[in-house]
Amino acid sequence: MPEPDQNARIVDLWNRRATITVPEWGELYGLIMPLLMRTRLPEEFQNQAQRAALIADFFQDKVLLNAETSAAGPLTNVYAVHRFLQNYEVDMRRKQPPHESIDVLRQKRGFDIAADPVNPTQATLLREAGIDAAEVMHSAEAFVMTLGPAELGYLRHASCAEDKAEPISRIAGRMGIGATHHLIAKRLGITRSKGETYRGYEKTKIGAWLLSTGAQLHPDWREELATLLLLLCRQVRLRF
Repeated sequence: MPEPDQNARIVDLWNRRATITVPEWGELYGLIMPLLMRTRLPEEFQNQAQRAALIADFFQDKVLLNAETSAAGPLTNVYAVHRFLQNYEVDMRRKQPPHESIDVLRQKRGFDIAADPVNPTQATLLREAGIDAAEVMHSAEAFVMTLGPAELGYLRHASCAEDKAEPISRIAGRMGIGATHHLIAKRLGITRSKGETYRGYEKTKIGAWLLSTGAQLHPDWREELATLLLLLCRQVRLRF
């Protein structure tokens, strides 16, 4: 069960998702992922990789890509998100041919989390922006290999967590990082001061990596930037 402050933060970010910043997209994903990993789903999703893949698809299709066009009203209770995921899984199941599992359908769509973590929706969105998804995954792998233990810990256990996202201060305490933990997180690009937008984000490590993929740090690139962050998180979880 999310802590009350995390609960309120999910609701806040969800209801502002048409305008939130790049770090806030990463924060929302980091909070939503562990919550939905506990959603009651059919037996095949007891496999953690399958469950994580379904959640990533849901986040992409229903949270990110319809942020500006959704007719749904504001989120008032974070637990409604469980129902949204369950409905999404049912919709996916209805689209598959009889007697085929969602795993088979996912592979027919060209998605295999072990071999190719990029689903067709993500690949198409990036291709239309002039970015090759396969190159992004190689770039993300190289990028995460340049990060220090504290930065990897922040990504793996907070922004990209599959289980409960941990506060940065708790991760820092466990790793013995000390008083500089907020500065490390800010330089990495997973925290921003109140009121900060895309301006200056290129000075963070993640911001510089986003630019290296061919993306632009601009509100018009909201969907593409969030997709790149999803792929970065997948690479983090695959490697660490």
